[in-house]
Amino acid sequence: MKTKKFLIFFFASLMFVAGIQLFSCKRPAPPKAVVTVVDEENLPVEGATVIVRADSGRVIYLKSGMVLQDTAKTDANGQISYEFMYEAIYNVKATKLKTSNAGVDRSGTGVLILKEDETYEEKVKIRP
Repeated sequence: MKTKKFLIFFFASLMFVAGIQLFSCKRPAPPKAVVTVVDEENLPVEGATVIVRADSGRVIYLKSGMVLQDTAKTDANGQISYEFMYEAIYNVKATKLKTSNAGVDRSGTGVLILKEDETYEEKVKIRP
């Protein structure tokens, strides 16, 4: 009889502890990325066009859902931020078109390696 009570108490305790562990786990934060576009002298490039795309499939963002690729412009710090839904690897291409007849088009590429609870920072250097 004591053995039976002990087993009931043991399994009840085990279920209680497992229940606490099950409900106390916090969900990981979605992956984030910051792309910084710089020129040959490592100075930030404002107004560069940044394209994020996947080799196959779609890019999945937290707010806008799925897109084939995303195109955005960098801010005064040469940066653009993203928040994604899932861990993934995406390609990044940055371009800055010439602003006058004397200028030249510049471009560069990079990769985003996204993991939950992390912000991946990628610096893309654009060159002629």
